Amino acid sequence: MAPRTPLSRPRQYFEERGFDLWPAAGAVAVAALALAAALFGFAALFVRRLRAAGHGDAAARVWSALSEEIVGIVVLFFVGWVVTAGVLYVAARLFVGYDAGFRETLVVAGWGTAPSILNTVFAFAVLAFALDAASFATAEAFARQFKSTVGSTGVYRALFTFAVAGWQAFIYTEGVAVAFDADGGSALKVGVLVAYGGWLLSLF
Repeated sequence: MAPRTPLSRPRQYFEERGFDLWPAAGAVAVAALALAAALFGFAALFVRRLRAAGHGDAAARVWSALSEEIVGIVVLFFVGWVVTAGVLYVAARLFVGYDAGFRETLVVAGWGTAPSILNTVFAFAVLAFALDAASFATAEAFARQFKSTVGSTGVYRALFTFAVAGWQAFIYTEGVAVAFDADGGSALKVGVLVAYGGWLLSLF
């Protein structure tokens, strides 16, 4: 029986279920909703801390500004899906050469966004911890302590997201192997290049 998603057995999924766009788009939507929920959750915690510190006027302004930013970030998340699919397609054409359609790489890239939910949860935990540790006595003190706490988790973030990128590379590799009828070595080059290229960019 074919798996319902390609998250654990991507090759079998794509071979038996093909490259249906809507389930992949659903995976992107779930990842985007998780990102939005985490961002709104952080915004709510931030505003609550501001109000508790007696900065009610600032809290209202911050909530408005953060809400607008969050909408833009979620839109960019969907743009990133298409961009990743484009990079995956170009890399597959470069290393494999077989002419599959862009739709197939769009599906593979869509499913590849699902592991990013783990990154979202990790990032929310880091931001919530940094927020709780920061002083609201002055704006300068808050900015200094918040940045210091977030910065101190950099190594852990890099290691965690490196592991998540490995899961994405697995999905990309198996998806490209099926879509482009590629051998394992060529497909692996594509999967690793796209997944870990994105990982490196996320560190900056």
